[in-house]
Amino acid sequence: MIEIISVKNKEEGQVRAHELLLSLVDGKTLLALSGGTSMDYEKMLVEPGDVIPGAICVVDERYGEPFHENSNELLMKNAGVKDFADEKCIESHKVLRGEEFLETARSYEKDIEQLFSKFKKKVGVMGVGDNLHTAGIFPYSVAAKSPNFVEAEEVEDKFPLRISITLRALGEFSGFVIMMFGEGKREAVKIMLDEDENDMQKYPAIFYRKSKVRSYIVTDIL
Repeated sequence: MIEIISVKNKEEGQVRAHELLLSLVDGKTLLALSGGTSMDYEKMLVEPGDVIPGAICVVDERYGEPFHENSNELLMKNAGVKDFADEKCIESHKVLRGEEFLETARSYEKDIEQLFSKFKKKVGVMGVGDNLHTAGIFPYSVAAKSPNFVEAEEVEDKFPLRISITLRALGEFSGFVIMMFGEGKREAVKIMLDEDENDMQKYPAIFYRKSKVRSYIVTDIL
């Protein structure tokens, strides 16, 4: 189930996303965050300071050393998410810990399994790529069909080595706030909403339309 939240621009989108999270998230919620240019966590979470989940994790990461320059975790740290979590005494969980590629995935899967067991409510702030990949789940990837909660794989992308939760893991969530801005995402939004397109292996982000839980697309396109 998808509800469209129309905004004028990306900046207004952060405000609306904050409002949605304020209604969806409480101290018994796992809040899972995506990287990408559509999110401004300083505006969405840190500055308002009133969305207080039980724990924060990331949904995917570009493999490398902890806080490498292209990592989602560095993006969130620079936005103040780590300091916000520490100040509010919120659990926060990293992917990158200096381990080998496959070992990193297995370690993070243990974390995700424990978090999923602990928190009945799980809310994701998600992005969608031009090819409809989401959370590091690329078309025809291992993560799109894996029975695990987390996978490590090499994909066709500028940043090929990925640690990502899977479509199976997304099936455990209770809600999503999906951020999509700019003309470059128009075709992706069109495909997501097309009732005749139902192949989640080809277009993983179709998951949000097919899922029974509520998803909100915050966008300046429609």
